[in-house]
Amino acid sequence: MFILIEDQTEIRKAQSDLEATIGREFPTTAIRDIGWQGGRQPQAKVRSDGTYWFWSSDYKNGVANPRRLNWFGRTGDGQSVMIAVEVNTPLAGRNDSIAGFFARNTVNGRTYLFHSGRVGGGAKGVKKDALVAWADFELHPIYASDGSHKEGILVMPVAGPGAVRPAIAYVQTIIEFKAAVRNGDTQTSEALKKEQKLRKYFDEFFGRKRGKAAAREIDYISRHGEVVKALRDWRIQKGLATGQRVVKTALLDLGVSQGPNLIEAYEVKTSAVRGDIYTGIGQLIVHSRSHNCSRILVVPADVPLARDLAAALERNNIQLQLYKLTKTQVTLL
Repeated sequence: MFILIEDQTEIRKAQSDLEATIGREFPTTAIRDIGWQGGRQPQAKVRSDGTYWFWSSDYKNGVANPRRLNWFGRTGDGQSVMIAVEVNTPLAGRNDSIAGFFARNTVNGRTYLFHSGRVGGGAKGVKKDALVAWADFELHPIYASDGSHKEGILVMPVAGPGAVRPAIAYVQTIIEFKAAVRNGDTQTSEALKKEQKLRKYFDEFFGRKRGKAAAREIDYISRHGEVVKALRDWRIQKGLATGQRVVKTALLDLGVSQGPNLIEAYEVKTSAVRGDIYTGIGQLIVHSRSHNCSRILVVPADVPLARDLAAALERNNIQLQLYKLTKTQVTLL
């Protein structure tokens, strides 16, 4: 899981590490005019590996969205270079008007530079959804301090051996994407169908439609424990056979064991978006080791489950248990 870095000091440290890493991999300094549609940055000192270039500077005086500019592109034969992509980052906090940001992986503790996928270039069709579909990029959910989340494409780790290589690949892919737009390759019926399909997929994954889980009046995430407790009471009320008992571990929300064997496994999710369902399926399969163990995924009733997800539950012999959450109680349906 990735956590958005919002603290000003931590952002400054991540930016410093990023520039130091790129500086080591891009050892050449050159003076170039940086151009884009409608403007240019004259006599900029860019870092380069001979093929790709990088330039960074603060942009904060008298602007609505102060930020650190992180520009990437490919060098040419002339004295000017063109921007391929801007991965600018906020100086502090969260600012979704700025396309770049830093996030920390909770498993390995490493910090990464992310990009929203919003690309410029002026040409009609140079847009995020088309880029993600054309390049088959993975959109990661990035969680903020207020419990909300955003989506991002991983550009590079800010430090470590070979850290710049994925950034180079990202820059080159964007250059090729813009060429594909100019050539009309992203406007074919097949490409447009793929774009629409992926947008629907990501809308479901991030919970944008059919309930907008992150924007519910009731905070489902904070009440996860209350749902688990209600589930426990509900299962006890259903009755337990001799030798059966309700159990709970750090890895599984609830279970029923008979002697040493787990015979029922429950995993509670606070939404029915793809990310939660994927995780729930994996947890149930991993932690209910016996084929004789019943697997039950517990999800809220207010967001319908996508058909392919329902089919996946059926294929894996996972039952679905719905619950309803109000301001005062949890009801298992």
